[in-house]
Amino acid sequence: MTTSIPTAPHLKSEEAIIEGIERGLADIKAGRTVSHDAAMTSLRKIIDAEEWPH
Repeated sequence: MTTSIPTAPHLKSEEAIIEGIERGLADIKAGRTVSHDAAMTSLRKIIDAEEWPH
């Protein structure tokens, strides 16, 4: 069995993913979240108003 050595771009990508997860966890701890229902209501309003690119 051979193991592959991660490349610099792969490691950079993994690092960005981990940083994003850490930011999300910090947002949860700080209470900077909205419920799923509230998020979906906002998205539906935007879609209904056609405020998004076609």
